[in-house]
Amino acid sequence: MKKHIALAASFFALAAVPALADTHNHDAEHDFPLSMESFMDAHPEVTPEAFFLIDTDGDGEVSEEEYDAAREAGLITDTETMDAD
Repeated sequence: MKKHIALAASFFALAAVPALADTHNHDAEHDFPLSMESFMDAHPEVTPEAFFLIDTDGDGEVSEEEYDAAREAGLITDTETMDAD
């Protein structure tokens, strides 16, 4: 009987693991400002040259305003709204 209880407990514990997994869509939401590495991870189609065009103030990071402007200009294609913290 103890083996059945232990087996059932193990099953339920393992079944809960996916629920505890990180289900955050990292490609759809970012914390601003975005470093070049973070930006290019989320937008692999963007070249380093395009990144520098998007980073209009030249500080090496993309602010939410720069991101929105790039999306409106068609430099990036993203239909999700980014969250700023």
